[in-house]
Amino acid sequence: MEIIGRLIMMVLLLVAASLAGVVCAAFVALLLHFRKGLRLKPCLIAGSFPPVTMAYWLGCLVVSSVLSGVIGTPDLVFADIHEKLPNGYAIEALDKMPECGHIQKAGESSIQIAWVRSLQVEGPYVLGQYDYTYFPRTPEEVGRDYFLFDTRSGRIANFGTQDELENAAKVKIHLTPTESFRGPRSAVQNITTAMFVLITLVPPLVVGLWLVFRFVVPLRGREIPIQGELN
Repeated sequence: MEIIGRLIMMVLLLVAASLAGVVCAAFVALLLHFRKGLRLKPCLIAGSFPPVTMAYWLGCLVVSSVLSGVIGTPDLVFADIHEKLPNGYAIEALDKMPECGHIQKAGESSIQIAWVRSLQVEGPYVLGQYDYTYFPRTPEEVGRDYFLFDTRSGRIANFGTQDELENAAKVKIHLTPTESFRGPRSAVQNITTAMFVLITLVPPLVVGLWLVFRFVVPLRGREIPIQGELN
């Protein structure tokens, strides 16, 4: 259902971009009608730019998401939460239920800590807060609101208050919500993310600037013909 919702959002974005294209085409037609005489091809180019750009952006998002597990590009379409923690552990959660995170070691099926709402990392230790919104606590979990997890030994200490956790950890507590937490990223991930941003933004920007140059400059009276280029 979550993927269907995102697909619907993509369709709505394409519809909105198409409407923006209609506005752009009408604007160019109006300008050309009063300045140069109405021509169809420039209007079609101006009108197709917004939906084509949106389709290109959505395609980049899908390709990036598909390749995220291979080369580390951002997964912005199908992604749930998955951030690295020390010693091979990771915090994972459904994107629509971030307060129900769990800590699990790579390659292991068992969950080390469940129902994680927020966390912070201090060296090999993970400090965090439990969440009981969707799964009410059992009698054994009364007074168990915070945890201190040693990723080296796998030992977990539970606490009833944040002050108790702070005293045990000997650090200042500044827990980050699971959906906002970011683990360490490798150099390869940083490079692929930068490449993804460039590939996504630069081509539409270049084409958009070219279109502005071909439409606006001639209309302001400079001798740059557009008849041969766009007609």
